[in-house]
Amino acid sequence: MGAVDKVVVTNAAALEAKYGDRAKEVIAGVDALVAADAGRGIRTTLVALDDAGAMGGLNAAPVTDPADPEQVKAAIDGVFRALDPDYLMILGAVDVVPHQPMRNPMPSDGDEVVPGDLPYACVHPYSDDPADFIGPTRVVGRLPDLTAADDPAYLVALLEAAAGWTSRPAADYRDYLGISAKVWEGSTTLSLQNLFGNADDLRLSPTDGPDWPDELLGRRSHFVNCHGAGADPHYYGQEGGSYPIAHDASLIDGRLREGTVAAAECCYGAELYDPALAGGVAPICNTYLASGAYAFLGSSTIAYGPADGNGSADLLCQFFLRDVLAGASVGRAALQARQAFVRDVTVVDPADLKTLAQFSLMADPSVVPVEAPAAQPKGVPGAALRSARRANLLANGLALPQSTSVARRSRVSLDDQPDLLRRILDLAGEPGLEASSAASFEVDEAPVTKSFRASLAAGDAPSPSVLHVVVHRAEAAGDGTGSTVLQNVAVIAREQGGQIVAVRKLYAR
Repeated sequence: MGAVDKVVVTNAAALEAKYGDRAKEVIAGVDALVAADAGRGIRTTLVALDDAGAMGGLNAAPVTDPADPEQVKAAIDGVFRALDPDYLMILGAVDVVPHQPMRNPMPSDGDEVVPGDLPYACVHPYSDDPADFIGPTRVVGRLPDLTAADDPAYLVALLEAAAGWTSRPAADYRDYLGISAKVWEGSTTLSLQNLFGNADDLRLSPTDGPDWPDELLGRRSHFVNCHGAGADPHYYGQEGGSYPIAHDASLIDGRLREGTVAAAECCYGAELYDPALAGGVAPICNTYLASGAYAFLGSSTIAYGPADGNGSADLLCQFFLRDVLAGASVGRAALQARQAFVRDVTVVDPADLKTLAQFSLMADPSVVPVEAPAAQPKGVPGAALRSARRANLLANGLALPQSTSVARRSRVSLDDQPDLLRRILDLAGEPGLEASSAASFEVDEAPVTKSFRASLAAGDAPSPSVLHVVVHRAEAAGDGTGSTVLQNVAVIAREQGGQIVAVRKLYAR
């Protein structure tokens, strides 16, 4: 097949099942993208994961069941081993190429599994344990069609947009639309200050939104920290017991500027649901892409973050936008955000592990929205620069599992320790907080740390850390929609040597 820079993977049979003979229009759109990429110095090829001949030529097993995530993961790993591309673009929604389902590391918070594209970005083979995927090394993005669609026009339009993207000056992304639930004003203020140097244009719900004026909606940088709900085209604000609509897909449609980049912390913020479940209204992430956005980063399930500081979903979204604004491709920004997120935490606790697993990039990963601030060194081709960056990112990703401590479920139930459970809830400092579910997790020390400990005398080794996670589950109805908005509160306490040494409190976004 020859050297390639970007691989587009899809399932031809799944596309044909959705679109019949009109699936050819999608393939024609990919052909146009390949030609446009060639003009940018990017060698792109399409691989149908179910094509036995093509996959055999790559020494990879073809997918025979498009709904089998283990087959799909093995097939994509095989493509990577054979072609080692700089970019992987997944073409299609979850009924074409499925998310990988991972066990929810949070104890009974309302999500049975956490679907996402993180495993495709990792060399580790198929697993449903998200702790196996803390070392991402690959640049991956998904250009989704509409789940359960029968008309390919939506996906063809996205391919046309991917073929025609252009980089713009950083000044075009300096102004932003920042939307926050009022109760999380402190957290969102900090995020915007970190990204843009100010939070002057933060909009709070209530009372702002959802029909944003063109001047705000037309800004190319969007950061949203609101509530979301399953199979719902709205995001919600909050003040007290009120959950007004803050962002509405039907009010976004067709009103964005080309090149918009969005990061949404919201629960289910990038869930690729069947629009029929929401009265025919497509998800917000799909609507963004159809309206000219180049990239959308969001969550498939219940996401978490603090009310005032930054953590979990705040950080991952910040890191992504930060690197996009610095001139990275959206795919590299997503990979660097994942790596930075793992490096940023002392221990990858269950909430952080879920955050890492649930956020996926909806975009052609090779798109570069913002012009790089520094000129390319003379005489150095773009492919050589990409190769050097990818080598560095590969090394960083492979090192993370060796240098990172991860919380894994313990055999000891926190339910059997009522005094400790009560103490943790008291330390949370929130009246009325009760335990809907609770679990304890042993901290699996980083391998390099374990090796160092082993070289010490046994008496010098400290006692292992334990993390206790308590989830208070609650829900409310979104104003005027009847959708269920999660009010979960998660309290994570770290125990060292029999003492609680740290407590953090997170809220379902």
